[in-house]
Amino acid sequence: MILATAGHIDHGKTALVQALTGVDADRLPEEKRRGLTIDLGFAYATLPDGTELGFVDVPGHERFLPNMLAGVLSIDRVLLVVAADDGPRPQTLEHLDILELIGVADVTGIVTKIDRVERDRLEAVVAEVRGLLAAAGFAGSPIFAVSSRNRDGLAALTRHLQESARIAERNRAASPPSGLFRMPIDRTFTLPGIGLVVTGTVAAGTVTVGERLAISPSGTAVRVRGLQSQNRGVETVAAGERCAINVAGSFPEGREPSRGDWILAPERHAPARRLDLFVRASRFAPAPLRDGLPVHLHLGTADIVGRLAVLGGRSIAPGGSGFVQVDFAEPIGALHGDRAVLRDHAARHTLAGGRVVDPFPPRRGRRLPARLAVLEASAEADPAQALLRILEVEGLVPLPNFALARNLSPAELDRLTGAGEFLRVGPAGAPVAVTPDRLAALSDDIVAALASSHQAHPDVLGPARPALFHQLRASAPEAALEAALSELAAAGRVVREGPVWRLPEHRPRLTHADERLWEHVRPLLAVADLRPPRIRELAAVLALEPEAVERFLNRAERLGRVARVADNRFFLPETVARLAEIAQQLALGSSDGTFTAASFKDRSGVGRNLTIQILEYLDRMGVTRREGDARIVLRGGELFG
Repeated sequence: MILATAGHIDHGKTALVQALTGVDADRLPEEKRRGLTIDLGFAYATLPDGTELGFVDVPGHERFLPNMLAGVLSIDRVLLVVAADDGPRPQTLEHLDILELIGVADVTGIVTKIDRVERDRLEAVVAEVRGLLAAAGFAGSPIFAVSSRNRDGLAALTRHLQESARIAERNRAASPPSGLFRMPIDRTFTLPGIGLVVTGTVAAGTVTVGERLAISPSGTAVRVRGLQSQNRGVETVAAGERCAINVAGSFPEGREPSRGDWILAPERHAPARRLDLFVRASRFAPAPLRDGLPVHLHLGTADIVGRLAVLGGRSIAPGGSGFVQVDFAEPIGALHGDRAVLRDHAARHTLAGGRVVDPFPPRRGRRLPARLAVLEASAEADPAQALLRILEVEGLVPLPNFALARNLSPAELDRLTGAGEFLRVGPAGAPVAVTPDRLAALSDDIVAALASSHQAHPDVLGPARPALFHQLRASAPEAALEAALSELAAAGRVVREGPVWRLPEHRPRLTHADERLWEHVRPLLAVADLRPPRIRELAAVLALEPEAVERFLNRAERLGRVARVADNRFFLPETVARLAEIAQQLALGSSDGTFTAASFKDRSGVGRNLTIQILEYLDRMGVTRREGDARIVLRGGELFG
């Protein structure tokens, strides 16, 4: 179990940690000289019953509040320390306010230095602490009176920590670590013969020696050379544990990891430039939260400057709550549920605290009622309930985005979407959850788009799939449109001819003269070697001018009879389908699911220049996609069959 201390300067936090662990958490020479905690300190202890505890000792001085926040934003149990001879002081109140705002689950009150006061004074301070805890929402929290000097009360506190640790361990066992690995970095240092070490409290998932991770927001790739937890080497660490990670990586000059960065699974490297949060304004805030306010946002171990936008109005009064968006000049790592604290630009006052709702929000339309309804749904903590609520509002959810924002592993996402009153459509790499009603509405949108296209171009058979989806791109992700189009085709509401889609009742035709010419042209294009003749070669055979042949083929293309693959070549749909099948076969036959232009040229036998033209056409049609020097296949040749 990991705990953090909180409280006013010189109230005995570090002495308490030392009394419980035997470790002096003040590690910096400046801390020794001045007798106060400046930065985070760490200590570990094994209690008599074998219970292992980790302590994060945070500074109490107002000047070092960002360091305090770096220590408590990932902690679920905090020891609020108040000296009996001094009583609650300004930083006591501010620290308690922060714990209330970020929703810390458990707070234990500890009154220290009881050897310095009489019983009446002790009872008065205990009563005052109890009242403060109750006002902050921690009514019923236990309070212990101790002396770190003569050890009075430490036995009772130790028993409390033992029982708390047992409960925490049972809860961890009942809820195995979920999500992919994420940890905010609170310290970095280099050890001779070992190299770079980063430390922190694991926020999600697990990590094992040898794994590949990333430093975010820089995106630098690293490898885990070693792990240490509770001051000993381990093979694996999990959410809720403090650990030190020995990493190996190549860091650009001045871009080494530091406090404020995250170390995480590469799939979770997704830096954000703005965040939507649900916050509660501090009861002690000097003024309402308002639009345009410059703020310090503390999240994980980062302290970053941003500008505030209140989404449900123009301000949030002290003690009130609501949705806000914060824009940053620099990227920040954040996902749904991360705790955050807002302080004023001068870093003098705590303004609000809460959690991230959407780490990738839109800027445009952020105050529209529909957007606020999505935020209300997204604020649901349980991902299954959140998914259902968002579907109620929007009708569809791109699942990769949802899994990223919620840090769901592929297995967790599969369990989440395995059953429910919605459909999971689209390819495995980009699935979409969609309700039947929304799918039906998309089908109607497609029919309307085709009708509009037919009215605007009565002499054209219909649009190709890319053009149709481009027209509807604002309506839904491509996977949802594809599912709707498939349902329409199965129901006979739309018809595909080669790469072109049309309504059943729409039948433009060639003129009689063009039909007679087509009877001569089609056999010339139906070549076995997959290389139909150029326009000028067709013109020579037909004894026509090349311009006349090109105009005719343009008319035939509008009816879906041919496809213009290159400037000077038209292909039959079945020829294009055969070429797409070759691409699919090459991809399936490779170890990484890709193929190169060279391998396509060798298999098809069409020549280098024509190969490039064919592959660029397949890219445009959404059959393939170029990635570096290779290509992947997105769909098969049935698009043209």
